[in-house]
Order: sequence, then C-alpha cells, then structure tokens
Amino acid sequence: MTTNPWLQPPAADEYDPYYGTYISLVPPGDFLVKARAQLDRVTEFFSSLPADKAEHAYAPGKWTIKEVLAHLIDTERVFGYRALHFARGDASPLPGFDQDAWSPT
Repeated sequence: MTTNPWLQPPAADEYDPYYGTYISLVPPGDFLVKARAQLDRVTEFFSSLPADKAEHAYAPGKWTIKEVLAHLIDTERVFGYRALHFARGDASPLPGFDQDAWSPT
C-alpha cells in the first residue's frame, strides 16, 4: 500500500533548517485540504475588516493591515515560483526575498 505523500511531512533533509519551526506547526493530515481551508479563513478574515482599518498599524514603523496582506500575496508568489523552479530542475540560482525591502514602509 502506497502512502499519499501529501499526508506526510517533508523529511528534515528536504528543507532548510530555518523552516523547521514552521513545518513543525503544521498539523498532520492532507495538506491540500488544510491549504484550501486556510485560504477560506484568510479570505474571510480580511473581508471582515472595515475598509478604514486597511491603513492601521498597531505601532509606528509596523506594517499596516494592507501591507500584511500584500506580504502574504508576495510570499505566495515567491514560494510558488520557487516550487516551479525546483519542479523543473532549474539549476540557476534563486534570487533572495527581503520582505522588508519589498514592503513600502
């Protein structure tokens, strides 16, 4: 019987140790089901916020709600590209991703 790879966490040699903390927080189960549910929750959360709160930051120099959403979108795009890069066996170096440089703050 073959185990569905979506139900198994990646092996420690399949990711940079930096990401281990994040990976350890993912509960067991079908990743695709969880990702779809998370997308629904994130969409519901941001849709529930009043438009006048979009520019709110909890402290000076911190990201606004709108900037946090933009960061989530940027990160999805960057990691989507990286997944494609790896899936195609591209050996060229990947550019860095400095979240603070990409934020307008």
